[in-house]
Amino acid sequence: MALDYGFADSKRTITGDGLLGSVFRIAGPVDLEALYRFEMLCFKDHPFRRDHIAWILGNDRALTLVEDADEALTAVMMLLFEGRTCRVLSVGVVPDARRRGIATRLMQIAEAFSRKRGCATIRLEVSTENLAAIELYRRLGYRTDGVLYGYYSWGEDAYSMEKPVPHALSEAAPEPSAISPYESININR
Repeated sequence: MALDYGFADSKRTITGDGLLGSVFRIAGPVDLEALYRFEMLCFKDHPFRRDHIAWILGNDRALTLVEDADEALTAVMMLLFEGRTCRVLSVGVVPDARRRGIATRLMQIAEAFSRKRGCATIRLEVSTENLAAIELYRRLGYRTDGVLYGYYSWGEDAYSMEKPVPHALSEAAPEPSAISPYESININR
């Protein structure tokens, strides 16, 4: 049975309280070319292929959040929900906007979406060479649970990292299909 996460038709925006002017929105198929340009800018040597981005955008279990500024994307996060696990497929911020807390806010939003969807764990893979990202994830409570040798197609190794999703003790996690795509998400827990 397929779960309906309700992402495809959502027009919801999420305001980043700690970031002046930061509003994240859910991307759709119309954003394909902008997302591909973003990948080329942020991940010059190893961007996602256009067909891979299209697959993510078309997947009912995936969610892509973007921040727009000046007719271009400034930040992107791609998530995939697999049962009770949220996988962070990609997090990126344009070079001019880095070190301003945007990636931290995106990861907090991923936690909020995961909590709302009853996920127990958030998982990600990160290049063993990407020291800034590794430090960010460790600061946010992610723990390395293994090394994936030759993980990337270009032969680079990755760390597998995960974090349990904190749920309020008194709240039972809702079924994913019970969550409206227009419902507010509290990212301040």
